[in-house]
Amino acid sequence: MRVRSLFCPPSIHGSVAVPGSKSYTNRALVTAALATGRSRLIAASLSSDSEAMISALRLLGVAIESEDTALGSTLHVTGLGAALVPFTGEINVGPAGTTMRFLTAVCSTIPGADITLRGSERMHQRPIFPLVEALRQLGAEIDYLGADGCPPLRIHSTRQLQGGVTTIDGSVSSQFISALLLLSPLCASPLTVRVSGEQISQSYIDMTLQSIGDFGVSIQKPHYSEYHCGANQCYRPQEYQIEGDASGASYLWGLAAVSRGEVRVENLNPFSAQGDIGFPALLGQMGCVVTKEKRAITVRGPTSLSGIDADMTRMPDTAQTLATIAACATGSTTMTGLATLRVKETDRISALHTELKKIGIDSTTGPESLTVMGGTPHGGRIATYEDHRMAMSFALLAARLNGMQIEHPEVVEKSFPSFWCTLETLGVKSALEDTNE
Repeated sequence: MRVRSLFCPPSIHGSVAVPGSKSYTNRALVTAALATGRSRLIAASLSSDSEAMISALRLLGVAIESEDTALGSTLHVTGLGAALVPFTGEINVGPAGTTMRFLTAVCSTIPGADITLRGSERMHQRPIFPLVEALRQLGAEIDYLGADGCPPLRIHSTRQLQGGVTTIDGSVSSQFISALLLLSPLCASPLTVRVSGEQISQSYIDMTLQSIGDFGVSIQKPHYSEYHCGANQCYRPQEYQIEGDASGASYLWGLAAVSRGEVRVENLNPFSAQGDIGFPALLGQMGCVVTKEKRAITVRGPTSLSGIDADMTRMPDTAQTLATIAACATGSTTMTGLATLRVKETDRISALHTELKKIGIDSTTGPESLTVMGGTPHGGRIATYEDHRMAMSFALLAARLNGMQIEHPEVVEKSFPSFWCTLETLGVKSALEDTNE
């Protein structure tokens, strides 16, 4: 096992840029692959999730070349439109949940393909039933190869998806709806997606609709319970700038909040459709000073943080960040709207409760909520549960506490490969060691 020991700096003050959003990168990769012609994706994410998507699309015949530039990685994608290669064989996406959901939809559009879609052990426990049922309504042929309702899957459709009307439960994952919307122009007839139950994580649907629109396809959304893609539309290749990752930025703002320091995060759109761009407003409620510029947001930590009540429905990926910051606050912080956290890389609510206790902080949990009792945390050795966000959220406490250790620190490669280097830029030094445990 690898363990990274972190060393508390005297202060945190600095300005850093965040890499491109993996959420926008993966959406852009799919839309570019389904366009006919060459697209250029500027400042794309280098995360392992995006690498999994690139590897899979290459198996489907999409040429993707990478170029290092001053803005990060630029991807040149030669899309095939509806003429993806009818691949026969296995595609393994590892722990990449977005890639699994989006590829399930994309592979279902390829007549003649016979694809086994696999992932990590945890991926084979994560639900995909609502998406599979919605795709079957459109004519997809998909079988479960393990437990019903979960990957691995065999996708062997023999005809073009038909379009028409499909209904899907919106209460499990917004990625299911995003997957259907991304494939909608490839259906034989106009597609209407109707959502039953509550549409969770609406901000991610907004990101999907923005990406689809930027590549030339219009989807009507009278409300979050129905989406309509009209006939005779197709994706058009683009030169496309990937926005900076607001989820990744949350950890850097958290460093400022807990250390009473100041961090300016660049390469961000303060008016982004990313729900996590609202995270600094929560820090403002806790006592931080937040300053917005055209392409940057700065957070300055207060002398003392105060607990708050927060609805995390639009920004569930920052719940772990807020939980660790709340550990250093006066009073309790209650987060609601956390239903999706139970079915992520791990049960994040349960994992937070367990790991907060290791640093001397009590918490209470509910099916969709977490309350953190702020206090005086101490350093500790944190298990990461194969979850990149567990590693990064607890790592930010090194800006205030001595003795923080993060197990399996390599998990950050899933979304923020340069995370440890970025922390070092801001003064958080670390040492990596291999243990025999």
